[in-house]
Amino acid sequence: MKSTSFRRWRRCAAAPLAAIAAAILTGCPSSGDGSAEAFFPENYRTAFTLVRDCRNSIEHAATVRVWVNAIGAQAYLNDANPLPVGTIVVKEQFSGAACDDDADLFLWSVMRKEEAGFDSQDGDWNWQDVSAPDRRVVVSGKTSCIGCHGRQECVERDYMCTAP
Repeated sequence: MKSTSFRRWRRCAAAPLAAIAAAILTGCPSSGDGSAEAFFPENYRTAFTLVRDCRNSIEHAATVRVWVNAIGAQAYLNDANPLPVGTIVVKEQFSGAACDDDADLFLWSVMRKEEAGFDSQDGDWNWQDVSAPDRRVVVSGKTSCIGCHGRQECVERDYMCTAP
């Protein structure tokens, strides 16, 4: 039988906008209080590699683009599993139909691969949702996105749900 808090997490993790609203309004587990720092640098677009071009994402209800840091970019592009410790994956989420107007950028969903044992059950990923443009961490923790990323087809790609 699932606990109430687990059911609440599943609701919060169902979609990023729902997760953000729930984290702010109901205090979901591991919700950010704005004091945590984002896992990725402000200059990620020049420091990271674009690994997934601008596409519609049904799961994230947005137009998205994905960047990966130097530690994991080649492994991501080669579909290597698991990705190296220290990999940071940044999914930009836009409200518009394209990814060319930062005024439409409303959220970054971020995954950072931690050392083995951080969260072995869920691939040792640490997750964040960071609001744009203020870079306020609104959701952070071990399992905030696992509701979707725990699907078998994602687990087979080290919890990446989309191919490059």
